[in-house]
Amino acid sequence: MADEKSGDGPTVSRPVVDRRPRPAGGEQGMAPSGPEVGHPHPPEQVGTPPPPAPPQGPFGARPGSGAERREKLVHDGRFGEIFVIFLINLLLTLITLGIYRFWGKTRIRKYVWSHTSLQGERLEYTGTGLELFLGFLFALLVFATPIVLLYAWIFWSPRDPVTMFVAIAILYVIIVPLFFLIYYVAIFAAFRYRISRTSWFGIRGGMEGSAWIYGFLGFGLGILNLLSLGWTKPWADSVVFKYRLSRTWFGSQKFDSSLECTRMYGPFALAWVGSFLASALAFGIFGALYFGQFMEMSRNPQQPPGDIFEIQVAMMFAYLVPILVFQLLIPWYKAALVRNIAKSISAGAVRFETRIKGSEMFKLLVPNFLLLLFTLGLAYPYVVLRTARYVAHHLEIVGDIEVAKVQQSEIEAPWYGEGIMEFLGVGMI
Repeated sequence: MADEKSGDGPTVSRPVVDRRPRPAGGEQGMAPSGPEVGHPHPPEQVGTPPPPAPPQGPFGARPGSGAERREKLVHDGRFGEIFVIFLINLLLTLITLGIYRFWGKTRIRKYVWSHTSLQGERLEYTGTGLELFLGFLFALLVFATPIVLLYAWIFWSPRDPVTMFVAIAILYVIIVPLFFLIYYVAIFAAFRYRISRTSWFGIRGGMEGSAWIYGFLGFGLGILNLLSLGWTKPWADSVVFKYRLSRTWFGSQKFDSSLECTRMYGPFALAWVGSFLASALAFGIFGALYFGQFMEMSRNPQQPPGDIFEIQVAMMFAYLVPILVFQLLIPWYKAALVRNIAKSISAGAVRFETRIKGSEMFKLLVPNFLLLLFTLGLAYPYVVLRTARYVAHHLEIVGDIEVAKVQQSEIEAPWYGEGIMEFLGVGMI
């Protein structure tokens, strides 16, 4: 059996991986495509073929139409089914004091992946709960140990000013910056794990690169964002996304990204300026109330201070309103980011497109947040399902995916799950 090497990609072997048989067009199992594909079809049980489609040409181009070949994902999950899985996961997580949540997350992922299909073939998630659990234990051992030792040293050391100063210096000069560095490391490791556990037609994904290089890159850009009062964020986002996307593979097919930030500054400026004006207004109101209270105390020093409740409310208003305004305006920037990311990605002759608007992103993100907030997390399965349908409806794959020419990935896959992300408490589906 001979090995081949294509371009600068990893060495691959023949014969190709065993693929599931593909039914002919028009038979059950052929995913629909065209303008109507993004809408959910009657849901099926896990393992059943996707809904049948009318006869079409490859990638949704009708025979003889000469139209550009386009395809969309199809998601046919049911809320009732995923909600039952969620309730069982919640019950077992409570019984096992939180340990089962790693297996519960795996069950949710398997459901979402298996109800998402492309070209009549469902995606498959091959990760396990044990991998996620081992990753969490590894992160706990590596990153929790220094923090525990620091607090133990503070507790057992003499309570003198020098000791407290050293402890505070270690906390804010080492621990806090290390937290942000590890956060970016965790993001890269989490995406690498999930991509390596995702397969289509039996071919799994892969990701090259170093999580620590990505971590230092993100950390450095984060400091630059802080120094520039946020104005470098669109450029910083383009750099980190481009690093990750250009190191992603599907089997032996490498993805490329030419992401640029030029078209993202307008929507970002909208969010930045809106937040700045909200901050000025909020702190102006707080300053006026505080100044009025101060002047009243100056005129009558013997009189006890009046009710400071309105000042406390104004202070909370001053801090929360700018954050709220930013979150209400940032969907327009996120939509621009998603559009540019999709446009920049290519894999051979295949490229991606989305025409998502800021108002549409707003209708996804804000209701999702409110649903989770007012249901105390019980709407989580609906939010997951709603987001999966949203992605399937808006993302278009343009071009001819020549699956027969793609070989199995030989990029080494991590043996454990995204433990750092779980340790930081920001685990993702």
